[in-house]
Amino acid sequence: MRLTAILFLTALLSLGPAQGAGLLDRSANRLPDVVDQDNGGNLLARIEFVEAHRNDYLYRLPRECFSSCTLLLGIAGACVLKGSMLYFHTAEIDGKKAPQYVDDYAASYYPAAIRKWVKVHHALDQEGWTPMSWQTAAGLGIKVCQ
Repeated sequence: MRLTAILFLTALLSLGPAQGAGLLDRSANRLPDVVDQDNGGNLLARIEFVEAHRNDYLYRLPRECFSSCTLLLGIAGACVLKGSMLYFHTAEIDGKKAPQYVDDYAASYYPAAIRKWVKVHHALDQEGWTPMSWQTAAGLGIKVCQ
């Protein structure tokens, strides 16, 4: 199943360039260069970015983090700003809901407590946005940026 998801996401990446603020820029969203909003973008490109930065000591998420941006929570030093909002939704391909294994694979990049919250709130089962406040993220173990 995981191999199928990897192959599927590899095919998605080949469909077009990565989108989203700072998606492949190693310095994006880091102190002091905070991006106010990240609208997400190509899922596989974001996963590759998280893999490359997984052990970073500090990684400040943008104030408004939509879609694949939420995968940045999988970086060890991820932190949220007071007042930040994170917005989750199901993966889509050409405007249609992607197969469940794509969402499951993406969710595997979240820390365990976030993954559980996402499951309980069906955040990756819906096409509409499921918001998470910075307070909720902090309560689930995500650092608050100082």
